[in-house]
Amino acid sequence: MHDHAHHPIAVMPKGEQRSILWHGILVFFATGGLAIAAAQRAGFSGGYAPSAAISVPYVLTVVFLATIMLVLALKTIKKPAVFQALFTFAMLSGAWFIADIYLRPELALIAGSLVVLLRFLWKSVLTANLSLVIGIAGIAAAVAADLSPNAVLILLAALSFYDIVAVYRTRHMVKMFRALSSHGVVLAFILTPLKLKALVGRPDGEIAGRGMLLGTGDVAMPAMLAAAALRVGPIPAVASLAGAAAGFALMFMLFLAQPKRAPMPALPPIALGATAGYLLSLIFLHP
Repeated sequence: MHDHAHHPIAVMPKGEQRSILWHGILVFFATGGLAIAAAQRAGFSGGYAPSAAISVPYVLTVVFLATIMLVLALKTIKKPAVFQALFTFAMLSGAWFIADIYLRPELALIAGSLVVLLRFLWKSVLTANLSLVIGIAGIAAAVAADLSPNAVLILLAALSFYDIVAVYRTRHMVKMFRALSSHGVVLAFILTPLKLKALVGRPDGEIAGRGMLLGTGDVAMPAMLAAAALRVGPIPAVASLAGAAAGFALMFMLFLAQPKRAPMPALPPIALGATAGYLLSLIFLHP
């Protein structure tokens, strides 16, 4: 899900619209590419057998329970520090996973901590997005280690349906997103025009407010598919990522065509593109 309540992108100059679109595509390839690299380095390619401990019902149950707990926490806990700490721990876990593949454990912890600290020491759109790219890539690769590509495809379909219901029907996704944002936790990439002034500006500044927000889950799921698809080969992994980027471009155009500005579920077109890219690559490899 992404929220455009901060700025009517539809009335922006065409050049800035295209720049924001390319910023989003860059985020997909950076996050997914890092997840693929981590998967390759970790060695779960070829004949690796996913663990039976993590399955589609398991992941969906975790998502369901986590959503309920988060809704209850937002209603009962008023201290922003609690949510900021949970968010920081999640990003540290992902960054640590990436670093641990390349470095000794103690150095990996230091490197992961530095990635997260950078977000707080230099508050800018660039560092906010960079820390998310690394953290989300690590989380996606870690989960993909225990899931087959087919399992991730099922998750993409199920979560896409959930995204539609949560945004258009129950609207609890929009409410959670805004509630977390009010606590200083923005679970989204900030897509501004690709200009230096915008990238080094503060995430809560005026320039960033002229961009769009893309939910972390909308990027994490395609990255997870790309990492899992590496078991089939590098071509399906890259193809799924390219398809996700194409799906994001489709979603962006759909948003611009909206007669009225409103939040919309981003995952369905992104998941559709990622799935199409993956399946088409299989047809190409095995005609």
